[in-house]
Amino acid sequence: MTPNENSAAQPMIKEKRSISSIWVLPLIALCIGGWMVYQDWANRGKLITISFITADGIEAGKTKIKIRNVEVGKVESVQLNYSENNVLVQARIEPGAEELLLENAKFWVVRPRVGAAGVSGLGTLLSGAYIEMAPGDNDNKRLSSRPLDVYTGLEEPPVTSATEPGLRLELVSDNAHSLSVGVTVLYKGFPVGRIERVHFDPLARQAVYGVFIKSPYDQLVSADSRFWNMSGINLDLSANGVNVQTGTFDTLFSGGITFDIPSGGRQGEAAKDGDRFRLYADFNSVKERPYSYYNEYLLLFDQSVRGLVAGAPVEFRGVRIGTVEHISFQIANLTHAEDPRVPVIIRLEPGRLGYNDEESILKDAHQKLNDWVNRGMRASLKSGNLITGSLFVDFDLYPDAQQQPLTQQEGYSIIPTVSGGFVQLENKLISVLSKIESLQIEPVIGRVDDTLKSSEAAINQLNTTLKQIEKLAKSKETQALPEELIATLREVRLATQGISPDSQFYIALTDTLQTLQQTLKQLQPVLKTLDNKSNALIFDAKKGPDLIPGEPNEN
Repeated sequence: MTPNENSAAQPMIKEKRSISSIWVLPLIALCIGGWMVYQDWANRGKLITISFITADGIEAGKTKIKIRNVEVGKVESVQLNYSENNVLVQARIEPGAEELLLENAKFWVVRPRVGAAGVSGLGTLLSGAYIEMAPGDNDNKRLSSRPLDVYTGLEEPPVTSATEPGLRLELVSDNAHSLSVGVTVLYKGFPVGRIERVHFDPLARQAVYGVFIKSPYDQLVSADSRFWNMSGINLDLSANGVNVQTGTFDTLFSGGITFDIPSGGRQGEAAKDGDRFRLYADFNSVKERPYSYYNEYLLLFDQSVRGLVAGAPVEFRGVRIGTVEHISFQIANLTHAEDPRVPVIIRLEPGRLGYNDEESILKDAHQKLNDWVNRGMRASLKSGNLITGSLFVDFDLYPDAQQQPLTQQEGYSIIPTVSGGFVQLENKLISVLSKIESLQIEPVIGRVDDTLKSSEAAINQLNTTLKQIEKLAKSKETQALPEELIATLREVRLATQGISPDSQFYIALTDTLQTLQQTLKQLQPVLKTLDNKSNALIFDAKKGPDLIPGEPNEN
């Protein structure tokens, strides 16, 4: 082989730079990983912060957030907030539920609870606690539709959903009642709502109860409705008698609220969300103060008012027309030294007489009252309950009363009063005793004493006579008289039997009398002749003419 041939057979080596296809797989994996990271970041949802007073039952990475038992998020971290003295819970909401994160969305921890609304959250004993989310209300135009970054969690679950149709009201009371969140609101014994919240207003110094009336029962609430507490048993011993009221079995222990329109009231305008009503202590309080407009009057009593209390009824012949407001000597700047009469303030409510509960009717009602007072209307105290001694104010007409119009004192119209009830009986008794005291009793008593002495002597004489009669009755001679008397009666009976109609003596006597009667009839002509001529037995009498039948004859 030649050198040329050897050189031609040698390979040609050239350097060429290029990327190996083996790197395609890592690049694809990197792209896929990046896409997955992006998808994970894009689908992580919104991170929000929820503040709670305590983190009881909440665990980072485990506690879920649910809406109607559907998971929509999870808690990522839990940390203390020392500055606000609470717990901050960071949770991530899934993208599909972000649109439910409105400004008024609510969060609370679901755990086992026992309350007035019943037992709830028992399912968390096995699955663990979770955070329940109530979506916000997008219909409320006053709130922003954008989600917040920080929400305040509820320590107690809401009684009703914010989206449930119904009516939300506020009830205020000067005193706290045995009512809590979840207590039932009743209408004529039927549950129509619940208490949603309870708090105390320090500025107004009133207890405020937020209640929810569910639809369609919200139509039953009007501006004239009255709410009252019906917890437990209400026993009333007042001038109206003995009255016992109880609610349903549930309200005996957990309490309850009910509402209605007072008797004789009218259905006013429908109530609106946020309207405020007064919460009365019981039904009697509703009856005492059911009307908003009234006239106040002053009564001055010159007798004891023991048994008359604020809230006692004011009646006219049994029909209630008002209420006793209060009793105090400071009402009209009166002192006991200046005027011993007791001042009592009452209020007369025209609405009880069928008038509209409006301010415009007060002036007309006052004028009519003045006319009645001129006609003899007076106020008096009467007993309403003999057991408790309760009194009430009674109005009536006294025709003999002097005409006296309403007078003014310290801004009050004074209605004249008269003594009534037992005071009248007491005055009459005192009057009778005074008349008796004025009589000359001593001479009468002296005569009565003499009469009693004479009566005593007569009684002694009578006793002596009775003793003698008793002694005579016990003697043997007196005791023998009955036997002799019986023998005499026997002889009389035998004698009377001899002259009885069946005896022979009575028959013979009857025959003899009949014979004697016939003889006397035969002697009548002789006797008549002797009567006309006494010597007819010696000389013959003249014969008269023959008697002719049917013609008159002279004697």
